[in-house]
Amino acid sequence: MTPLDDAPAVFALLPTSPDFDDLYTRGIHAACSDAGVHCERVDQQLFDESILARVYGRINSADLVVADLSGRDPNVFYETGFAHAMGKVVILLVQDVADIPFDLQHYPYIVYAGHIEELRTELTRRVKWFLDQPLNAKGR
Repeated sequence: MTPLDDAPAVFALLPTSPDFDDLYTRGIHAACSDAGVHCERVDQQLFDESILARVYGRINSADLVVADLSGRDPNVFYETGFAHAMGKVVILLVQDVADIPFDLQHYPYIVYAGHIEELRTELTRRVKWFLDQPLNAKGR
């Protein structure tokens, strides 16, 4: 998400556990590449500001946010709430539908049940669709 990067930007919210590295690399990042958008996550960046300032800034500048709610990580829930409060389109991901609390069940979500390739296909489709919507073309 640099000024020189003309591609739409996706910011990924997911637990910082190594258990989610393959999901990010082979699923989320790969799907975004397939959709022609730039994707990043905060724990793979170098920066000198506080992590919360960085997360807030990246959410604010993102065209779209992808959040994995698997395991109900409190940080991911907090950041997802911030993204919603900023009016961002958020695509929710979850391995098990039981991890989606009642208040988030009416948002679009993808249940991938550990199938990263299926996630990649569906996420690519949804990223393309959301970014093609007129409301998002206005920089929301």
